[in-house]
Amino acid sequence: MSFKSSSLEKKRHWLKCPLSTYSLKKRQIGLSGSLKHIQIFGQQRMALLDAIKDARNIGMPLTKICEILQVDRKRIQRWNQQDCPYRKKMERKSKPYNALLEQEAQLVEEMVASKELSDASCRVLSIKAIEEHHTHISHVTFWKHMKSKNINGSRGIYANRKNKHSQPDVGEITRPNQLWSWDITHIRTTTRYVCFYLYVLLDWYSRKVVSWHLSTSLNSHEALTLWDMVLLAEKLDPSNYPKSLCDRGTQMRSVSTKLFFKSLGMQQFYARPRMPNDNPHIESFFNTLKHVPEYPSRFESIDQASDYF
Repeated sequence: MSFKSSSLEKKRHWLKCPLSTYSLKKRQIGLSGSLKHIQIFGQQRMALLDAIKDARNIGMPLTKICEILQVDRKRIQRWNQQDCPYRKKMERKSKPYNALLEQEAQLVEEMVASKELSDASCRVLSIKAIEEHHTHISHVTFWKHMKSKNINGSRGIYANRKNKHSQPDVGEITRPNQLWSWDITHIRTTTRYVCFYLYVLLDWYSRKVVSWHLSTSLNSHEALTLWDMVLLAEKLDPSNYPKSLCDRGTQMRSVSTKLFFKSLGMQQFYARPRMPNDNPHIESFFNTLKHVPEYPSRFESIDQASDYF
């Protein structure tokens, strides 16, 4: 039988087939009316493609079956062409030329499971394989192996970094001088690449500026100067010293600063990284300070800045 005669036979066959059959299949799938602008996923899409495939097998043109089902022809073509989970992927007939050898795969398994290398990242493991075993294995290979075992997250000191910091628990603040929050902000000058640093200490309960200090340097010594000034001025009982709340700058977390607070028996609390809501009062104060109409954008000297503040 020639190709032309077989095509005619198919055409006669689908012409005899009642078109309402496909409308019924469409309703059985759970679809009705025009499918334009309607998202179709999962089993519904598979069932719709199967119905179109059955119609194509008996010779019905794609344009005709799409007209019956009221679906765009290009949409069906896109579904058939795209690599989606509804289509069975073709299995690779042969291994790629750069596939791991059995000894290399065993080395990857051993290095990932090694207790000595438990904190090493996939890139470090790749370098270790070259240095110690003289075998080049891509870091992506190590990453894929770790992903298959669900251990491809952060390792070493980075493993608990996201969960390390928690919201500071300062307790209930019911009176002044229970909690003092402090921070440092830059003050612009008229000289390029030169700025001053304003150290401010704020009472959490009353929002009072307990003390402030202006300096040309940014270091722990200047921060401790601020605290020395306020403790001498307020004359508080050493047994009732307030708690300290600040961010995680190097001046706040330095050894000298920690020893200072430890010697006075004061508790230190730190805000979480990139979380201004943990220390909102001092952040709000700096915003108000720099946005009042009379605030000069730059200062010529530190004396001028001191006079203004």
